Amino acid sequence: MLQTSISFLGELIANNHKEWFDAHRNDYREAKDEFDRFVDRLIDEIRLFDPTIGSITAKDCVFRIYRDVRFSNDKTPYKNHFGAYIAQGGRKSLSGGYYFHIEPANAGYLNHSMWAGGIHSPDAPTLKAIRTDIYEYAEEYKDMIHNREFAGTFKWFHGNMLSSAPKGFPKDFADMDLIKRKDYTFYRHIDEKTLLSDRLIEESIRVYRLMLPLNRFMNRAIQYHLETDL
Repeated sequence: MLQTSISFLGELIANNHKEWFDAHRNDYREAKDEFDRFVDRLIDEIRLFDPTIGSITAKDCVFRIYRDVRFSNDKTPYKNHFGAYIAQGGRKSLSGGYYFHIEPANAGYLNHSMWAGGIHSPDAPTLKAIRTDIYEYAEEYKDMIHNREFAGTFKWFHGNMLSSAPKGFPKDFADMDLIKRKDYTFYRHIDEKTLLSDRLIEESIRVYRLMLPLNRFMNRAIQYHLETDL
């Protein structure tokens, strides 16, 4: 289903420089258009069970292919993947949402395609809001992430953790590992066979439906605590 996009990214891995990209800009546009069309289909399907994402389109959700190299030792100018964040407000959203990522296996970033959701690298007020609701509703949160179907589908996305209790939380909290996290993202690999098959939309929606309770939990916390000036 995304053969053109994956093929282009595979070529880009071996030719990640401006001269090649400029010479193959039409190939890039073709690949990007294919990816955008797929994301628009995803948005339409997700909106059926999560209308809170609003009236976004792929244009709002798909990330630019150009890397920010200002503070990086790696000066290659282009990403070796395509990604989209589907949430209210699109890719710049601070809300929990649905992330779709395609990447050839030898791309050198994640080295795999994936579905993901939750919240990645939230700012300090958002992170505190999430931690507060996990602290206050720990059993609800644990029941959700340890649900057999959810736990059998997703893995934690490896992120940084604090070495001790976050400021403002009791050090004897029984589930401290849950609130020491700096990221609340879960993911599932997409194998190449599924990625290139006609089942990709169907399988994507199946996976994202399982992500809905997590996003509702996160967004409830954000809306309540940030509105009350946590």
